[in-house]
Amino acid sequence: MKIAKLTLFVLILGVFAAFAQNLKIAWISDTHIGAPGSDTTFLKHINLMNETQDLAFLIHTGDVSEIGSWEQLENAENMLKSLKVKYFAVPGNHDTKWTNMGGMEFVRIFGDDKFRFDTLNYSFIGLNSGIILRGGGGHFAPEQIEWLKAQLNTISDKQEIYFFTHIPMSDIDNWYKVVNLLRKKNLKAIFVGHGHANKDSEVDMIPQIQGLCSTPNRGTYGFNLIDISKDDLKITTVGAVRTDSSFSNTQFKWYDKKKLARVNTLPSGSKDFTDYKVVTVHDKIDLDKTMLVSPVVHKNGFLAATLDGGLYNYSKNMKRLWAIDLDARIVSRPIVVGDYIYAGTVDGDLCQIDFNTGEVLQTLGINEPITSQIVSFPIFFRERQTTAIVFGTASGILYAYEATELTPVWKSNEAKGRIESIPVVLSDRVIYSAWDGMTYCLDIRTGKLNWKWSENVNFYYSTASCMPVTNGDYIWFVSPDKTVSCVDVLLGKTQWKSKEFTAWESIGLSDDGKTIWIKSLENGLHALNALTGKKIKSFSTKWGVDTNPVQIRQVGDAAVFGLQNGSFMEFKKDKLNELFFLGQARGLSIEKMGDLFIASNMDGRILTFSLK
Repeated sequence: MKIAKLTLFVLILGVFAAFAQNLKIAWISDTHIGAPGSDTTFLKHINLMNETQDLAFLIHTGDVSEIGSWEQLENAENMLKSLKVKYFAVPGNHDTKWTNMGGMEFVRIFGDDKFRFDTLNYSFIGLNSGIILRGGGGHFAPEQIEWLKAQLNTISDKQEIYFFTHIPMSDIDNWYKVVNLLRKKNLKAIFVGHGHANKDSEVDMIPQIQGLCSTPNRGTYGFNLIDISKDDLKITTVGAVRTDSSFSNTQFKWYDKKKLARVNTLPSGSKDFTDYKVVTVHDKIDLDKTMLVSPVVHKNGFLAATLDGGLYNYSKNMKRLWAIDLDARIVSRPIVVGDYIYAGTVDGDLCQIDFNTGEVLQTLGINEPITSQIVSFPIFFRERQTTAIVFGTASGILYAYEATELTPVWKSNEAKGRIESIPVVLSDRVIYSAWDGMTYCLDIRTGKLNWKWSENVNFYYSTASCMPVTNGDYIWFVSPDKTVSCVDVLLGKTQWKSKEFTAWESIGLSDDGKTIWIKSLENGLHALNALTGKKIKSFSTKWGVDTNPVQIRQVGDAAVFGLQNGSFMEFKKDKLNELFFLGQARGLSIEKMGDLFIASNMDGRILTFSLK
C-alpha cells in the first residue's frame, strides 16, 4: 500500500514537472514605429496579446522604430505600457543607424539594449546586433560579447537557452563569436527578425528561426506565439494576410518540431589578425571597445575615442600616456588644438582637456548631443588672432567657439537634421551635410548662409555619412542613392553627377586633385577624372557588399582604405593588394602619423604600419 502511494506520488510529481515546463511567450519584430500604419497595427497586436491565455511575456527582436529617434522609441514604449505582461527588447539596424545619441535613446527608454530573463528551466538572452551609425549587416560589439560571457558563466549546463537578436547570423560578420559561446551551453534555438517573413533555417546545425514583420508592408504581417514544452517547440503566427486589396485576420501554426537534442559543440572557424607582408607592421593594441571614429593624430602620437566615453592618449610607439572617462558616449571625433583637446558627448558636453595630463579644464553644456567631427580654423576674434572650433549637433545646429575661452563666435540653424560627418573648412567658408537631405555652405567668419545644395532632398539619401573631399574649388560627395556629385564650392552648383558606379558613401581624392576614387556598393573600385566624372579605370573585386563609409587615402603612389569585412586594401599600379586583415569588424579611415600610418577598426583594434 505504501509502495502504491509512493508510486502515485512520483507519477503526479512527474506530470506536474512536465506541465511546469510549458511556457507561452509572444515574439514580435520589425514594428517600425514611425512608418505609415505602424502605430495602429502595433496597438492592435498588443490588444491581441492581452487576449491571449497563459501568455508569460513578450520579446521584441528589433527595428522597434523606423529611424531610431527618441520620439519614435518613446512612442513605442508608451504603447507597450498597455501590455499586461512584461516585455524585453533589443534594437535593430533601424534603431541604431540614425541614432542621435549613439544608441542611448534605446538604452534610456527601454533600460538596456540587451537582456537576460530566467524562468522555469529556461534562460532567454537577447543581444544588440545593430551597428551604431552604420548600415548594411550586423555586428556584435565587444561590449555585448563580454556581457554575454559573464551571463553564461552563471548559467548551468542543464538550463535551456533561447537566444534572440535582430539580424540573422548570415548577415552578422562576427556571428561565430557569439554562437561559439552559446554552443558551450544548452542552446536550443536562435530567433531573429530583419527579414520581415517567417523562415526556418539552421546555423551550424542549430535552429535559426526568423519572424515576420509587424507592419502591413508584406502579404502577411503580425506576431508569433512561441510554445515551449518539455520536448517540443511550436510557433503560431497571429496577424493578417492580404486577400485581394484588403487584409483579413489569420492564425496558423508554421513551426512544430522536437527541441534540439544536443547542440553541435564544435566551434566555427574564424580568422583574426593576418599580416600579408605587403607593408611593415609596427605595433598593435586592442581596446576591446567600440570605436566610431578613427584616431586623431597629434605631435607626440595619437588620441583614440571610444563610444563609451573613453579618451586614450598614446605615443607613436603605442605607449599609453593617459586615459580618461567622460562618462557619456562619444560619436564625435575629437580634435587637438595646441595644448588642448576638445571632445563632445551625446549628453551635450563640450570638454576642453589638458593635452599633457588629460585633466578636464572646462565643460560647456550645449544641451543636445554633439554629433559631428570637431574641426578648427584660424580667426581674428576680439582684436586678436586665435583659433575657433566648429561642430554640429543632433538638431542640425552648427556652432563656432573660440577655442581658448570657449566663447561663442556664431551659430547656424540652417540645417534641420543631425550633422554627422566632418564639416569641411576652407579659407573663407565651411561646408557640411545633414540628415535633412541638404548640404550647406556658410561664411566662416559670420556663420551666414552662402548656399545650400541637394540632388535628392530625401532623409534616407542624405550625404550626411559621407566624408567629402575637396581641392578648394570643388567638393565631392557620395550619397546612399549611389550618386557621386561634384559641386562648385563658390556657387554651390553641380558640376557633374553620376550613378554609373553604384557608389556608397566612400570617396577619395588624389594628392594632385585629378583623380577621384570610388568604392562601389559591391565588388568594385573605380578611378574617375575628378573634374569631368569620366571613368579612368574600373576594377572588379571579390570583397562583396560594402556599405562602410571611409575616406580613401593616398599613401605615396597608392590609395589605401579599410573594408566592411575587416581587410585593408592598397590600390597601386593598377593592382589591388590586401595589406592585412585587422579583425572581423568594419575598418575606419586610415590616418597619417609622420612616416607611419594608423589603421583601426570599430572593435577598437589599432595598428601602425609603414610602407616598404
